[in-house]
Amino acid sequence: MNTVVAALTIPEFCQANRISRGSFYNLKKAGKAPRLMIVGNRVLISPEANAEWRLAREQDAIIIEVAA
Repeated sequence: MNTVVAALTIPEFCQANRISRGSFYNLKKAGKAPRLMIVGNRVLISPEANAEWRLAREQDAIIIEVAA
């Protein structure tokens, strides 16, 4: 059985990733937020964008560890 994972709103994304909304907007300002999609008047984050964002943040952590 295939389970469809719904896109997340920004508050749902923040809760799922345990970050504050303020941190989300700081990441967005720094160009490190996930890709957003606009559907009607809603701003959503696809499951794929969420997974890519997590992978990118993990890669950032590896780079920091190697540099230290």
